[in-house]
Amino acid sequence: MSSVCYTWVRKGLDIARLPRVKLNNIQDLPGAKKKAVRVGRGPGSGRGKTCGRGHKGQGQRNKNAIRVGFEGGQTPFYLRVPKHGFKNKFQIKYEPLNLNRLQYLIDSGRIDASKPINMHTLYWSGAIGKIEHGVKLLADGSEWFKSKVDIEVSRASEKAIETIEKHGGTIVTSYYNKLGLRVLLKPWKFDDNRMPRRALPKKKIMPYYLNSENRGYLAVTEEGKERLKKGGMEGAYLGPDSMVHIPGKKVTLYSEESPTFVEMKQREAGAETEV
Repeated sequence: MSSVCYTWVRKGLDIARLPRVKLNNIQDLPGAKKKAVRVGRGPGSGRGKTCGRGHKGQGQRNKNAIRVGFEGGQTPFYLRVPKHGFKNKFQIKYEPLNLNRLQYLIDSGRIDASKPINMHTLYWSGAIGKIEHGVKLLADGSEWFKSKVDIEVSRASEKAIETIEKHGGTIVTSYYNKLGLRVLLKPWKFDDNRMPRRALPKKKIMPYYLNSENRGYLAVTEEGKERLKKGGMEGAYLGPDSMVHIPGKKVTLYSEESPTFVEMKQREAGAETEV
């Protein structure tokens, strides 16, 4: 800070010189208010005759009527320059959680490895700040991970799944929509008698959770079958064409009814014998 500026501040804010604050002497600090510039008061004022607006043109009239970005009628800058890039507003962004971070939280006692770990545990332990769509478990620091855990997340990388199961743990990938996440993270906000039903994944991401390689919660297990039944998709399975099939129901991607699971297996067996 320059000496001139410092001196001005001292003069303006020297508390020792100021009187004691009372209701009848409260006022603005020195320099807080400035007098308005009076225009049209002769050439000596610097704002005489044309009042600083110059000669002729749009600026001589109401300058406030000219909107921001207007360039006198010519093609404005924001239309001349082409747009670049693309932002997908439907993108699902998962919060990343690495194995080394998880191990640190277990070692520091903020997460109990002997109890099941889900996104509620991760959120309230401080492992994740804000969970908008879900959590994805990644394998950074897998060489330091040594705990046996039972964990549920939205998604997980192949190496993360391999590392968790190598140490005797289990991992499940589950889908929660925004309302489902709110129920999971802050259950006290909902009445037990009016708890909302958990939503099934949309058709685009359903194959991920039906795939046992991803440890999906809708894979061919008793619990997975029960979840599908509650969601009105009883018997749904992931076919060899990587599409979700519901026996006896028409799928929008096909004009015919989806084959049953047995028929699909018979077709596969027939194709193998032909080869």
